[in-house]
Amino acid sequence: MKRLAIAGLVLGGMGAGVLGTLLAVSRMDADTETGDSDPPVSTAGAGLHLDAGAQARAGIRLAEPVPATQRTEAAGYARAIDLTALSAIAAEVTAATAAAEASGREAARLASLARADQGASQRDVEAARSQAVADRARLDAACQRIGLEFGAGLARLGCGSVPGLAREAAAGTVAVLRIDFPDGIVPAGSAITVDAGDQQVGVRALGPAAMGDTQLQTAGTLALLRGAAVARAGVGRILAAHRTDAGKQGGYLIPREALVRVDGALCAYRLAGRDGFERVPLQGAVARREGWFVPAAALRANDRIVVSGAGTLLGLEHAAPADGPADGGDD
Repeated sequence: MKRLAIAGLVLGGMGAGVLGTLLAVSRMDADTETGDSDPPVSTAGAGLHLDAGAQARAGIRLAEPVPATQRTEAAGYARAIDLTALSAIAAEVTAATAAAEASGREAARLASLARADQGASQRDVEAARSQAVADRARLDAACQRIGLEFGAGLARLGCGSVPGLAREAAAGTVAVLRIDFPDGIVPAGSAITVDAGDQQVGVRALGPAAMGDTQLQTAGTLALLRGAAVARAGVGRILAAHRTDAGKQGGYLIPREALVRVDGALCAYRLAGRDGFERVPLQGAVARREGWFVPAAALRANDRIVVSGAGTLLGLEHAAPADGPADGGDD
């Protein structure tokens, strides 16, 4: 559709240019016959100037741009991180969990015996409780390593999920991605699309990574990648990533008929003064179903845009005399 729209703009501009040239030439011939000293079309001063008659013959119609917003897309990159350290943490968590559970049960057993006066001294109870506290502290330290070494995003999965995650990673069914965007950390739960080879895969942001990128100075976001795409996301490989919830951009909607293409750039004409028209480049214009979205920096809310006859204006702009009548001769 974009190719058809661009082809239409080019053909429309060429046809309108021919029409504009014929209009300008025929009007200038009429002025010569009647002795009119002011041309109906001129580029004297800034922009293009047409009198009311020339505007009517060219079919010029004006309208104000319609305020609109456009969702912006942020582009970044993703890469799978090395999970060797996570495997070691998972083993530590498993061992510390078993020790903490065992020492906790032992402390509870001795305390019960001491209360029943069945051979457990208070000193034994206190020693068992001290061991249980120490084992629980080692488990907490192992769990904290997840956030310290990988980031709060992975820690949010819970300490108990780490051993299973390490087993999945070793089996090649899951990869942990670090994703960097220029605007920083992505909110948890945000949808991100990753280009993994010949397919695009959607992932959800878990939360921030532990460290920033030393070269780009960006803060990373962690996400889990599952499925067949894991094989394409080898450790260290850079994958393109993008998201469409980066925010909204204000601007205006203008109809397709308002556009002309000049030297490869999209432009539109707006009214300048009583009978002047200036060509405005539309940088960042985006095609939409209902027209073209133009960022607010290119237009103003009170602009009067040429929505019919823009191609004719382009032809007139190239054909009109620069200063005064075409013959430029003396009376």
